[in-house]
Amino acid sequence: MLHSDARFRPLYPSESVVRFLIAARPKGISHPPKLLDIGSGAGRHLLTAAEMGYLPVGLDFSHTGLAHARERLLAKNVAPLLSVAGMTCLPFADETFDAVLSYGVFYYASAGEMKKSIGEVLRVLKLGAKAFVVLRTSRDYRYGKGTELEPGTFQLNIADTNELNTVQHFVTEEQIPEYFAGFSQISFEKNEFSFSDRTKLNSDWLITAQK
Repeated sequence: MLHSDARFRPLYPSESVVRFLIAARPKGISHPPKLLDIGSGAGRHLLTAAEMGYLPVGLDFSHTGLAHARERLLAKNVAPLLSVAGMTCLPFADETFDAVLSYGVFYYASAGEMKKSIGEVLRVLKLGAKAFVVLRTSRDYRYGKGTELEPGTFQLNIADTNELNTVQHFVTEEQIPEYFAGFSQISFEKNEFSFSDRTKLNSDWLITAQK
């Protein structure tokens, strides 16, 4: 039901995603590189990828989100290659994609589910291809707000966002190499901003991993 509300269907891409799409585009191939967006929602990054010459494929468990994505893509004459599925079991063959994107999705999970999702990214990437994954850090204001289900995983009890009762896993810097151990190279940055008159901190890891 989240995507039924227009405020959860942003139009413009994240700047960090744009930078990734520029850097990750493989060189020396004649066909459009194939990009998978896991948790594509209403399709803002699918449209951006198409404009940048990718063949974008969207995956989400939300029928509503994908319906909006389909509408947006058709309006721009982009083929709506969309799949309803979860992140822990991708319905694609090994080494299918030239790039994979997951923006702010994998942290809605337990530690095991997050690791499994990252493993699926590794599986569907072509050798040498790159993924961009955004995870929440343990500095985020949501950390510790609710029932701790396991180390670093909480069922949130905060009602100031749309995330009440969601399960979220928060990652420390030391855990990143462990979670992405199957990749040949990883690099990451921290992106933070305050809001609500500087009383709350949003804190994310921006992780680029190469197979």
